[in-house]
Amino acid sequence: MTRWLRRPIVWLPVTVTLLGLVAWRTRPWEAGGLLATLDAAPLVLAVALNGAVVVLWAVRSADLLGAAGRPVSIRPLIPMTALANTINALTPGSVGELLRLYLLRQRHGVDYPTGTAVVLIERVVAIGYLAGSAAIAWATHLAGLPGALAVIGFVVLAVLPALVYALGIRPSALIAALPLGRVMGRERWLRIAASLGRIDATIGGLLTEPTRLAIFATTTTLIMVTYTAQLLLVARATGVTLDPLVAWGALGLSITVGVLSFLPFGLGATDLVLATLLGSLGVEPPAAAAVVLGYRLTTTAPLALLGSLSYGYVSATLPAGGAADAMRQASLGLDGPESDVTP
Repeated sequence: MTRWLRRPIVWLPVTVTLLGLVAWRTRPWEAGGLLATLDAAPLVLAVALNGAVVVLWAVRSADLLGAAGRPVSIRPLIPMTALANTINALTPGSVGELLRLYLLRQRHGVDYPTGTAVVLIERVVAIGYLAGSAAIAWATHLAGLPGALAVIGFVVLAVLPALVYALGIRPSALIAALPLGRVMGRERWLRIAASLGRIDATIGGLLTEPTRLAIFATTTTLIMVTYTAQLLLVARATGVTLDPLVAWGALGLSITVGVLSFLPFGLGATDLVLATLLGSLGVEPPAAAAVVLGYRLTTTAPLALLGSLSYGYVSATLPAGGAADAMRQASLGLDGPESDVTP
């Protein structure tokens, strides 16, 4: 299903349709006057903040890897995480993470179960933080509640993953209980189930350790704060003033929809939701169009460029076997005999 949605013959017309709806909703042709009067300084600062985003990605990953007993310095993780996030946005099944797992193993000795545990935390838990915090922020706005209540909700959300594991809820146990032995072969399925157990144990150990969870939640929060700051800067450049908490709610919800849409970079889906939510805040359609377009130009485009440059660097220094071998080995790494699995 995901692979089909990623085919250009499917996503291209869907994206064009959604962008058409954005154009109909926001009437960007009326934004010409606004674009001509944009304040360049906030836009330049918004672009510069992309550097903070890629560094924070690497800092978060480095801390988790170090806590899992596989320390990797921040510097080599910057191009890896930038490349992985760009490829993930363009391909189904988080293919960029497969390449990252391979590079971590070949260059830094990170076994696949440990690398997979770290990647799952960075992607699944972080997306849960993004969607949950945005929903809390927007619900607080709709209900007219004080922002302090949203902050309390954010704290509860931050400790929720640790609570899940502390209660003994294990996602791997649910997967391992599936009757897939008949399809994949009993011995192969047992190896996969054992690897899943090790991955789950690593995730549980990282999420239930207070310091580690606090650092992960803090770095993830800083990333989300940076996203919000970029939106506020773009809005300011167009003469629009937004409340930071409400801005995060609108942006976080639109990013979540973009992720769930399976469209490359969420193009169309993210834009339509963000424009609609900005409109509900009283932002005039032409101004909303300028904000949406400006946000894309100052965030999506520079991060994609950084990912592309990282691809050039990583490709030039890729271990023998190349990217194709990277994908194959990483996809087999959880259960193949060559996986160097460690207890």
